[in-house]
Amino acid sequence: MAMNPDLYHRINAEIENLEQRINRLAINEESFSDWFDSQLFSQDANVPSDYIAELRRQLKSLNSATTAARSQWLSEHLAHQLSALHQAVRWFEQKAQG
Repeated sequence: MAMNPDLYHRINAEIENLEQRINRLAINEESFSDWFDSQLFSQDANVPSDYIAELRRQLKSLNSATTAARSQWLSEHLAHQLSALHQAVRWFEQKAQG
């Protein structure tokens, strides 16, 4: 059940954009610790690049999901992860401006 290629590329571009914004802000591990619920991101994620890597793994898993139920769960989880990471990055951007 490969996902729509256009959607895949748009989500991948969104992940790349988040990665660039995180790198530009020089967000470090201490700044990001305990930001996210352990159900949202794996507990192995410690530094911002770990969150980006997890998003990429989720997108890859979504693209290769074999059932509709798995595809739906992965897409919802990925959407929640993207939303949370966007919110965190916006907070850091506002903090940097003000």
